[in-house]
Amino acid sequence: MAKEASSQRRIAPPSERTKPTVGPAPDARMTQLLAAAKDTFTSKGFAATTMDDIAGAAGMSKKTLYKLFESKTELFRAMLLRSLPEADYADTPSEGSPVIRLRNMLREAADVALSPGEIALQRLIIGERQASPALGRMFAEVIIESGTEHIVELLKAVRLEPRFESVPLRLIAEMLFGMVFSHDHFRLLTDTAFKLNRRALDRRIDLAIATFCAADERAGEPPRSA
Repeated sequence: MAKEASSQRRIAPPSERTKPTVGPAPDARMTQLLAAAKDTFTSKGFAATTMDDIAGAAGMSKKTLYKLFESKTELFRAMLLRSLPEADYADTPSEGSPVIRLRNMLREAADVALSPGEIALQRLIIGERQASPALGRMFAEVIIESGTEHIVELLKAVRLEPRFESVPLRLIAEMLFGMVFSHDHFRLLTDTAFKLNRRALDRRIDLAIATFCAADERAGEPPRSA
């Protein structure tokens, strides 16, 4: 079983293969297929996309595609599951004071949640919410829950303003997310002409941190741009 798992994670060099392989390794082919599916779904929408469209984008026949996935919905689920782990907040830089780490984490979350590809995927999930409500729940559990829990862990090392000391850290984490992202996230989801102002977003992150974190926690930090 261990050898099977290892072979799925990488393409072994010829010297390690027990038999010759023709074309991309299975995992490489699947990665290519799911990337093509994501591009096609997000550009055309779930309802308008056909298995022919995806097969053509992936460079394979529809017959081969149906051997891998029985339906478009099954393929969409696989594409979503492959996309979700990309939002990994654990890669946030860990150096600096607790407040600096918190700021870095919120910026990392912004890079994930407000990126064009992520917004396109979220629009697609919203459009598919009635036919496949489980997709939205899965997305929320991985993206929102993982981010919230990571902020809670960072807040444990931060001294809060006295008025928030009795407030559950999870509630503060949820409020931080709301203060930082709600405006831009809503605009990006609903207005295709809206352009994200990263300087304003960074300022909003600083204001959110100043609302909850004690002043002496932020003492000595360089002034932020207006």
